[in-house]
Amino acid sequence: MSPEPQTRARRSDAYRNDERILVAAREVFAELGADAPVSAIADRAGVGMSALYRRYPSKDDLMRAIMRDTMERTEREALRALDEPDAWAGFLGFVHACADAGITGAPRISGAVRPTEEMLARSKRAREAVQALVERTQAEGGLRADVNAHDIVFLLGELRSQRAAKVIAPPGVQERLLGVVLDGLRAPNATPLTARPGTWEDMHEAWRAAQREHG
Repeated sequence: MSPEPQTRARRSDAYRNDERILVAAREVFAELGADAPVSAIADRAGVGMSALYRRYPSKDDLMRAIMRDTMERTEREALRALDEPDAWAGFLGFVHACADAGITGAPRISGAVRPTEEMLARSKRAREAVQALVERTQAEGGLRADVNAHDIVFLLGELRSQRAAKVIAPPGVQERLLGVVLDGLRAPNATPLTARPGTWEDMHEAWRAAQREHG
């Protein structure tokens, strides 16, 4: 095999290993929490510890990769929804796509790892895309006027966590709860919210607090 095909093959193997590691990490963190041993992730992924550490030198690096992937997926789905001709249909598709992503694991690990400036920038970009979707849906009258991107992101986090945690419940209950949540987001007959809406400054300070906590 010539050097070029060998290089492509190695890159392909590395990509497959990376995908297996991330999927395994989501599952293991969802099951065992942020204190899960890295060895359990390597075993679940079917890779050696050396392969895992080559890609992610520390568990924090692995957690950050999962968080970045969630942010990127949220932004991508929001931008896709903005292309839908019908604003409410696009918003529904966005919520369902992000909630369903929790099936592969969306563990709540944000408080267990020190965030970076790059992660802050990614989070802001994702929330801006969600805010554009929120404002478009509100302008067409489908979404209640007193919610913003931060409300939606928090709701999605809860929905993802429920799916990732595999909470014992009757069949279909998560879909029913999602329906209740979506009805609560509809504009007609919405009861005004009493607490003030969150802002990016609130989110930024929360991230900063996490940075201080982790030194």
